[in-house]
Amino acid sequence: MTFNVLNIEFMNINEQFEAVIFDLDGTLFDTLPSLSVAANEVLANAGMCDVSMSLLRSALNEGLMPMFRQAIVLQSVPVDAVTASQLEIEYMAHYGRRWLSTAPLFAGVTDALAALKSQGLKLGICTNRDRASTEVLLASASIADAFDAIVSLGDTPLPKPAADPLLLLMARLEVLPAEVLFVGDSGLDARCAQLSQVRFAAHLGGYAEQAADLIPNVLSFGGYDQLTSWILDQRSALFPPVCFTLPRPINLCP
Repeated sequence: MTFNVLNIEFMNINEQFEAVIFDLDGTLFDTLPSLSVAANEVLANAGMCDVSMSLLRSALNEGLMPMFRQAIVLQSVPVDAVTASQLEIEYMAHYGRRWLSTAPLFAGVTDALAALKSQGLKLGICTNRDRASTEVLLASASIADAFDAIVSLGDTPLPKPAADPLLLLMARLEVLPAEVLFVGDSGLDARCAQLSQVRFAAHLGGYAEQAADLIPNVLSFGGYDQLTSWILDQRSALFPPVCFTLPRPINLCP
């Protein structure tokens, strides 16, 4: 098993983890396919052209609405502001009715969350997705109860990559930056972690355009079994088992 590790100078990488915070789209859930289908169905109903999923990938890191706006921008014929606004409303409604609950978790997520919770770690969600659809996604995958706190779009004045959402979530979890690992899949996540002085683990199966976008990180991983093993190894290394030598019994009989 191979891990790619990049030390971050200003962080104490020997500090004990107390919390693991996750991004949502591209990190826990593979949402791009369902979002892309919903967008293209709305565009088709309006007589517009389909947009390839690959062209929407990076925009999703900023949120659901930025992704759809990218689909509008990529139309061969300019779309006026009034029409674009109406299409955005139709898109969110159609996605919520038909596609929201269909996005699958990435393989191994459920087991990873259970393993981390069993170690007493606090778990959180830090996402640029709106609160309502975030809660529906978590409930549809039966993992809502795993998380101790959620910060979503609109909870802070600025979204990721600003530090605001992650700092608010840490306050709610009552943990310090040095005690946190943030798991994400985009350059926005990496930058948010860096600005918050939090260690970052990069999910390579997400929506980053290239691996270099995910630097700096302390770990880049493809499967959730790798992430879990790495975190548990870190905790074991900081708290090695203690061996005691029992004294010999003393014979008090003459």
